[in-house]
Amino acid sequence: MKISRRKNPMVRQEFKHLKADEKEIAQRFVDQGLLKGTYEYDVHLTSPDVHFPAHWTKEDLKHWTALRDKRIDIVVHAPAAEWVIEVTPKVSKAAIGGCITYREMYMRQFNPKYPVHLGIVVEVDDLAYHDTLKRFGITLWVV
Repeated sequence: MKISRRKNPMVRQEFKHLKADEKEIAQRFVDQGLLKGTYEYDVHLTSPDVHFPAHWTKEDLKHWTALRDKRIDIVVHAPAAEWVIEVTPKVSKAAIGGCITYREMYMRQFNPKYPVHLGIVVEVDDLAYHDTLKRFGITLWVV
């Protein structure tokens, strides 16, 4: 897979923010070549400014910032589409909701010229979520 080297401070070139098991899942996905295109990892999304209470300490602000940071695991720039990819050990409500939310934020921040598709990469499937995935047009890869 070709990895983007564009000079964008919001984009990382490795799986820095993923947990160890998620890194392994992401690497299997990339190595299997299941989606052709240019890959970007750890894509940061900006959040609107928040006004904090005056009594918050620097530590409070640090925790809030860490919790509010939004990062897309993988963005794939395919020939006629952009893909927002969530990597997680098993398919879940959180992964589905995160994917949908990240697409909206990605579109607002980057204004892509191609349609934005959604994908979730897991190592454990759960059939209970397949109707929801289909309804929201989310592609599931089990690697």
